[in-house]
Amino acid sequence: MSETAIRSAPFSCAAIGLGASALFLALLIVYAGPFTAQPDVGTTIGEIAGNMRAAAQRAVQGLPQPEATVVQPAWDIDRILMTAAPSIGVLGLLMAITGFIRKEPKRAAACGLAISTGAILVQVLLIAVLIIAGVMLLIGIMQNMDSILG
Repeated sequence: MSETAIRSAPFSCAAIGLGASALFLALLIVYAGPFTAQPDVGTTIGEIAGNMRAAAQRAVQGLPQPEATVVQPAWDIDRILMTAAPSIGVLGLLMAITGFIRKEPKRAAACGLAISTGAILVQVLLIAVLIIAGVMLLIGIMQNMDSILG
């Protein structure tokens, strides 16, 4: 883009920059994360299986289940980044829409719109894949409940 085109499309250029930043951050989360210490997968799966076993035994014996405890997750760097990436993408979308409204060059505004949308979709697909993997893990644990209960 020439300098006059950049001066005539400040919102579209901001949309491209924000969208690119959000896309970079989303891909950084996927490929380089998690950044905080995570518990061992085996320990986590063992705790899930143990809790399921204890709940099943209480149900068989007719005992009441304990009150559910709600644990509020802490705002660590992983959660901040998972929130920041789509937020920056949404800002990029808003800037691109503003560029369209201000009748800035359509190619620049469309580029900002596409990059910002791509950044948001990467995050949404990541979360969907993680949910599907978690459900598959729980199904696997439930199918092997007889060996877990002993």
